[in-house]
Amino acid sequence: MTETTQLAAKVLLLEHDPDHYASLIEFCRQVGLQALPRSSSDALAALAQHKDLGGVLLAEDLPCEGPDGLTLARAIHKLRPELPIFLRRTSERELTLQEQIVVRHRWTGGDLALLREAVDHAIFSLSYPTVLVRGIVELTCEALKAMFPFANVEAEAPYVVHDRIIHGEVSTLIPIESTWCRGYMMLQTEENALRQGLIQGFSYQGIGGDLNFRELNNMLGETTNLIWGAFKNRYIPPQDLSKQQIQVPIVINHQHKYISFGSQDPQLCIRYHLSDPARPGMPPLMIVQRVIFNLHWSVEEFEAFMDHAPSAGPTGELELF
Repeated sequence: MTETTQLAAKVLLLEHDPDHYASLIEFCRQVGLQALPRSSSDALAALAQHKDLGGVLLAEDLPCEGPDGLTLARAIHKLRPELPIFLRRTSERELTLQEQIVVRHRWTGGDLALLREAVDHAIFSLSYPTVLVRGIVELTCEALKAMFPFANVEAEAPYVVHDRIIHGEVSTLIPIESTWCRGYMMLQTEENALRQGLIQGFSYQGIGGDLNFRELNNMLGETTNLIWGAFKNRYIPPQDLSKQQIQVPIVINHQHKYISFGSQDPQLCIRYHLSDPARPGMPPLMIVQRVIFNLHWSVEEFEAFMDHAPSAGPTGELELF
């Protein structure tokens, strides 16, 4: 059986009780959650700062504006309804129908087994084979080094997100399709950071920071295409296409930098840092990659493919015209 990767996920931790706080910190460490502790007063500001969260852990009796933590839960749900909220119940009152929609996952203090079950179901609902995750990182790093040969390229540890907020102003989107998966891959970055990276000489000689926004878009598009070509050569042999023809609308709200693929499944997220080896003090260019298997995903079919996968052909050299 193919080894699967237990990826991390960032969660907002809103807990004021010292004992429960300590147990939840340990719980997060054990199950692979990266806890971001905050108080009720800075919870919404934390949402604005972190756009790659997996969920929220919230105590019902958290001191905040309003009678209890449900007031804050409603505010969080209004801003980021895609984030699952795990409410630690401290009262026996029956939640209203609207409150049940806001906090679908509820548990009582001390019942960490129930919380673990809810986290596994809501945050870690998809398992990713280790060989696939490592392969995506490897292929992406190679593509980034090909497009930006004079930059140091480093990848953060992969993690899963439920947020649907886009990072930066420049995004690319390309379909991924095989018998074992159907979905999309995205690259996202900030336009000014990309331009600054080119000024620093990350890319080929003659490609500087004086490019207009269309040319910057094309550079990220070429990078995306290079990654997809390498992915296809390694994981998708010729004619190996999914028979499933399900499609769902992709919703993009540019004002709120929001994108929805019509699925509540978690997204695989990797952040890459491109830095200047000659100027280590300069801020790195960050490119965020998301892989979304929203239309079809089967670990079993991936295992069957890997058992009989032919040797990957050459990925090809990057050609500049």
